[in-house]
Amino acid sequence: MKIIFKDHGKEAKLVRGRTILTYLQELEIDINCPCGGEGKCGQCLVEVEYATGALSDVTEAEKKFIHDDTCRLACQARILKTDEHIYVRVPKRIYYILESGEYKEIHLEPFVHVEGERVFCESENLGEYTGELYGIALDIGTTTLAMYLIDFESGKVLYVISRENPQTKYGNDVISRIVFARTGQNRLEREIRNAVNEMITAMVDPSKVFEMVVVGNPIMRDLFFGYSVESLGKSPYEPLSVNAVNKTAKELRLKANQNSRVYGLPLIGSFVGADALAVTLATEIYKSDKISMAIDIGTNTEIILGNRDRLIATSCAAGPAFEGAGIMCGIGGVSGAIKDVSIVDGEAIYKTIDDATPIGVCGSGLIDVLAELLDNGIINGMGKFLGDEKELIIAEEFSLSEQDIDQLNLAKTAVAVGIKTLVERYGIELDDIEHVLLAGGFGNFINTENAIRIGLLPAVAQEKVKKVGNAALEGARQALISKTKRVDAESIANRIEHVKLEEEADFQEKFVSELYFQQYL
Repeated sequence: MKIIFKDHGKEAKLVRGRTILTYLQELEIDINCPCGGEGKCGQCLVEVEYATGALSDVTEAEKKFIHDDTCRLACQARILKTDEHIYVRVPKRIYYILESGEYKEIHLEPFVHVEGERVFCESENLGEYTGELYGIALDIGTTTLAMYLIDFESGKVLYVISRENPQTKYGNDVISRIVFARTGQNRLEREIRNAVNEMITAMVDPSKVFEMVVVGNPIMRDLFFGYSVESLGKSPYEPLSVNAVNKTAKELRLKANQNSRVYGLPLIGSFVGADALAVTLATEIYKSDKISMAIDIGTNTEIILGNRDRLIATSCAAGPAFEGAGIMCGIGGVSGAIKDVSIVDGEAIYKTIDDATPIGVCGSGLIDVLAELLDNGIINGMGKFLGDEKELIIAEEFSLSEQDIDQLNLAKTAVAVGIKTLVERYGIELDDIEHVLLAGGFGNFINTENAIRIGLLPAVAQEKVKKVGNAALEGARQALISKTKRVDAESIANRIEHVKLEEEADFQEKFVSELYFQQYL
């Protein structure tokens, strides 16, 4: 008998002891599993149809998340009987992914150009010119992919597309990808390239794509290009190379003109990647006399501080708590996620994405809840409830507990330590920072005032904080259409000072000093 995924037209032989999640991974069916299959996040929920006794009993971990007899967590449900088919449906979720940043007007000077009836990349003949000349800018995030289709002859963005990174079924953080890559690197490479191919073919005739520029953190970039990430999983936690990458679409089995160049921006070092470099390029803090700080908050938060004279950068292992993982009521930014929360007379008032029925609380909502709990004196500065109740009911079936607050506190503290370390290393005070630039989807949707109050963002004047959208993708666009910008990027990469937080002598002291919600202690 078989396990059948009707919506995907896929099936496999039933084997006793296997979990549903292992089938999803094997058959390359997308599902979000931030905790890597440990039953902690509740996001691998599937609908199942099976005979009594065909699956293992509901586990204690599942009881926290399941409110329907027809649902199971894919990572927890094991096959017990193989004499009847088991049918599984993976609920589709519409993810709200920030696709575009601010398009900065720059001089159009791409490497790809037309001479007569031929297309060239610099001096290399790529093929015949048929009247259309396109390029791709790609940002590979740990959880999301975003892509621009760009007309090389006008410089305009013609199409924007985004989707969830299919690798999330192996875990939402970079460490889980490194661990999986030890035995499954080929699968990770194949899945990311297949997803990119699907995005390209949804936009354009692939044969008319003549160059791609790719950015991402070191793990995402190197998995895409087929380099081992093993060295990033052990001390001193460095990639095989930080240099720019040049391959062809043919080498990577990508759907584009097979001679087209696929260029990966350089890395800065350790877990600070080409995406952070692209943010620096797009925001042009490297050109300014004034000191700015750019922050891209995510599972692997990256921070850049400086100006034309000096740039320093670091990464913070914030983990996926603010993306909903490990939080009982947490969920990603999907339709039905609670995005805004206020507390009035002890009761939570909320709004959901699309005004849909609530299915959990996403990152922006979690920040609001923390700030409101603190401001209303419902919890103290250590995140402990002051009354008899030990949780806040946000909506029916969804509440925030002290354990959840502890996880959010740790994530917040990791980012705060990164900010504090860079400011001290630079030898300035927070007041010396002219702008705090929030890059990426998470930063774009949060209430910045609340984020400052809980200590996730630096305590600067509100007017200094500016949201810059997907600056990493914008940086990739600029490097695609401008030779000057690409040269700038490689130059910047060589002069950014990389700070490893874990090697700082006073790291533990800083962590303790930033722990909890300092403004309310």
